[in-house]
Amino acid sequence: MRRWWRGLVDGLGPVGIFPLGVLLGLSTVERFDFFAFGVLSPEIRHTFHLSNAGFLSIAALTAALPILLSVPVGYLGDRYRRVRITQVAGVVWGITAVLTGLAPAVLVLVLARLLGGAGLLVNESVHPSLLADYYPPPVLPRVMGIHRQAFVLGAFGSPIAGALSTVFGWRTAFVILALPTFLLVLIARWMREPARGATLAVPPPPGDDKVGFAEAFRRLRSIRSLRRTWPAAFLFGSGVLPFAAVLNNFFHDVYGSGAVERGLITFLTGVGGFIGLVLGTRWAQKLTLERGPQWLPVINGLFVIEFAVGMVLMALSPWMTLSIAFAFVLSIGTLGFLPAYLTMVALVAPPRLRAQAFSWTLLFYGLGAIVLSPIAGAVGDAHGYRVAILLLSAFVGGGGLIELTARAFVPRDVEQAANIELAGASEALLSCSKVDVAYDQVQVLFRVDLDVHEGEIVALLGTNGAGKSTLLKAISGLLDPIGGAIFFDGRDVTHADPITTAKLGIAQVPGGRGIFPTLSVGENLRVAGWLYRGESDYLKEATERVLEYFPILRTRWDTPAGNLSGGEQQMLSLGQAFIARPKLLLIDELSLGLAPTVVERLLEIVRAIHDNGTTIILVEQSVNVALRLAERAFFLEKGEVRFSGRTAELLERKDILRAVFLRGAAAVADEELVARTNGEASGEGQAQSARKRAQVAEDVAARHADHRAALLLRPAALQVRGLSKRFGGIAAGSDVDLTLHEGEILGLIGPNGAGKTTIFDLICGFQPADSGRVELHGVDMSRWGPSRRAGAGLGRSFQDARLWPSLTVREALAVALERHIDVRNALPALLGMPLAADSEEDVFKRVDELVELMGLRAFANKFVSELSTGSRRIVEIAAILGHRPTVLILDEPSSGIAQKETEALGPLLQEARAYLDCSMLVIEHDMPLISRLADHLVALDRGSVVVHGPPADVLQHPYVIESYLGTTDEKTLVQPSGAAEAVGV
Repeated sequence: MRRWWRGLVDGLGPVGIFPLGVLLGLSTVERFDFFAFGVLSPEIRHTFHLSNAGFLSIAALTAALPILLSVPVGYLGDRYRRVRITQVAGVVWGITAVLTGLAPAVLVLVLARLLGGAGLLVNESVHPSLLADYYPPPVLPRVMGIHRQAFVLGAFGSPIAGALSTVFGWRTAFVILALPTFLLVLIARWMREPARGATLAVPPPPGDDKVGFAEAFRRLRSIRSLRRTWPAAFLFGSGVLPFAAVLNNFFHDVYGSGAVERGLITFLTGVGGFIGLVLGTRWAQKLTLERGPQWLPVINGLFVIEFAVGMVLMALSPWMTLSIAFAFVLSIGTLGFLPAYLTMVALVAPPRLRAQAFSWTLLFYGLGAIVLSPIAGAVGDAHGYRVAILLLSAFVGGGGLIELTARAFVPRDVEQAANIELAGASEALLSCSKVDVAYDQVQVLFRVDLDVHEGEIVALLGTNGAGKSTLLKAISGLLDPIGGAIFFDGRDVTHADPITTAKLGIAQVPGGRGIFPTLSVGENLRVAGWLYRGESDYLKEATERVLEYFPILRTRWDTPAGNLSGGEQQMLSLGQAFIARPKLLLIDELSLGLAPTVVERLLEIVRAIHDNGTTIILVEQSVNVALRLAERAFFLEKGEVRFSGRTAELLERKDILRAVFLRGAAAVADEELVARTNGEASGEGQAQSARKRAQVAEDVAARHADHRAALLLRPAALQVRGLSKRFGGIAAGSDVDLTLHEGEILGLIGPNGAGKTTIFDLICGFQPADSGRVELHGVDMSRWGPSRRAGAGLGRSFQDARLWPSLTVREALAVALERHIDVRNALPALLGMPLAADSEEDVFKRVDELVELMGLRAFANKFVSELSTGSRRIVEIAAILGHRPTVLILDEPSSGIAQKETEALGPLLQEARAYLDCSMLVIEHDMPLISRLADHLVALDRGSVVVHGPPADVLQHPYVIESYLGTTDEKTLVQPSGAAEAVGV
């Protein structure tokens, strides 16, 4: 025995057995009160003239209602000194135990029992949190098992309470049993407060890093094993929490047992609980060390199921002796699950949130008793206690089965707790460790690791739908990760809300949605300074600097932001970020839909923000643009990091930089490139290769010239004459003339705000023209609405991919085929007529063809709202192909599409033109793409046509270079895709 004791003490570590002994003593005297109330419940019921259902409801409610405060108590336990909370709680439950014995009326009794619940709350949440920080993980199952012997030791108070009640009455028994509490509270003054996470070697959090209530809940909810335990606790609590009262009333009503007999029976169940604790401790310790922590919920669930089976056997037994035997059997499960459960929660919960982790489970435990126990009590009044116990056993058994399923999540959750430690120990400004993110049940990020050091500019690149924007949302608090850890400046922000992250210094510029459209430009900039409301001088200076970078915003000061062009909105978004003065700036799609000169200005302000000390993560579709800013890059594909290193090295990784959606078009482009350069490496010499390339270029140019001349002889598919539109004093379109010939691809280029999209809106009927005429195949449609124009064969895409967000991809594509549906009437579909069924089948066959053509199989059943910007753009192109227009108007089709997809987009659109036998009118800022794609170009500025002609002539025109391209040096031109020599082909 001495050797066992010495081994136990030595294994507990440097703090020894003193903290465990004090906490065990406090829990034991609290259990005295609990068991005494159960043993003496028939006498108390008779004193206050209560029915079975009435007393059982009081027993359940007074035991369970205080548990509703378990989460606030756990919250306090995670923020303040836990030893002090333990002392205060001890005094409170000691006083309420005395008050229980002196209660003159039912109301006083109920209030005393409610206040006495403070003991249970602290024992179940604060005590385990303290023990986990006093003692290392290898001995935690043993420590938790010893601490829970308080249930067994408390059961010794049952026969004492019965004997005292027989001699002095039940009131005196409560007063006497409360006295040891006050002595233990005095002894607890010598306990020292341990550091949170001390036994896990977790460094103390920097500063006063106390987690808010909502953020703490989000963190705990992300722990899957803990979340699975909550419904199990709800069902289990219905039988365990009122167990003492149920047991004593069962033997009193069914077998007529007196107080002393019931006290002995309760004591016997305490012995069973002791055996359960010994077995539970041994199995939890052994299986955790040998097979891993995933066996902890299995042990937990099996003990709960054993408890339920014992309840059934006790209720069905015809003899008292046999019922007592089965009561002993079921009591093994009442406590046997505790070492495994407490150890599991301690291992999967963050050290700073352990008290709340225990509290949330306790809350569901109590709610189960509140909701389900009165139902069982009413059944007992109507049909007897045997039936009531059978009903409770069904609830408890269900809880055990649910707990068994938590086994699958424990290894991941324990690993995640370790990842939090690693991320917190990183010296990087931002550290993401094994981050998982999901939309509903669809996981989109898988164990993403990313470190960004202070002062860096890091590019986050990837395929469309890879999860780049999702990762930014997780960092800024807009999405709650389901796994992993995110630390910013030493602070855990994994589950922080956006307001918290903004105050910490994280700002995000969302792609295409960074402004308040109903507010003016000036109001948007004022809103951006909400964190610096008291620093008027800084706000004035920062706003003035933004207006210096983007003079157009000064002229648009009072204009609603929703009326700005896409480029101007992006300028405004970046200006807001500059004013916010963040430590970390997240920019999503910097060059989205912007002219080269605008991109150049944006790069300047990004560098200025960086020079002010801001660290930047830049999400970009174009490696070429990313190279202008970032030396280091991460590349994502299908939610995983495929590459991390120098940005320039990405250009050499053809296995990574490839088209995913437009594979077929990419193959065509590659074959064309091979055909043009075939033979260059055949050994004929560099001079011969150069001559051959020159000859090929001349032949291609001649063919293009002949093709353009032939197009101009064809009839006009779309003709615009004298089209004008003004918004107040601003001319968005001024006497615009355009002619799009059949089979032609006509490109529109120009600075942001030149009126390109407005011209499209006028052509499609979304805006009424002040003057002018629009003809489609010779028919004047100036007075037609958008739907009639679409029905006549006019198709349109938008800058922001306007699709139905609540539809799946397949459904959105099916709607796009509406123009070609054979049966449009709803009645045949309602009646299930064959014609309607055949028509619907034809539609979805076509949808499946489009899904395969565009590489959308993985997204077919996802909602459009769940897709990234680039993925929505691909879906929009597929919808346009399904619409089969005769005149197709594309507004920045490459906007938001990854670089390799953009390079494959040109061949795809040329194939689409041939397949649909249509004409195209295209707005595009990607010069390599539009110069290869278009037969003719039209340059607009300030609502007027300034230049038109072949692409090479337009792109070399001095006015276009000055106002739009900003440079004649092809090497310095900002190009989202392609090579420099593509410009001016």
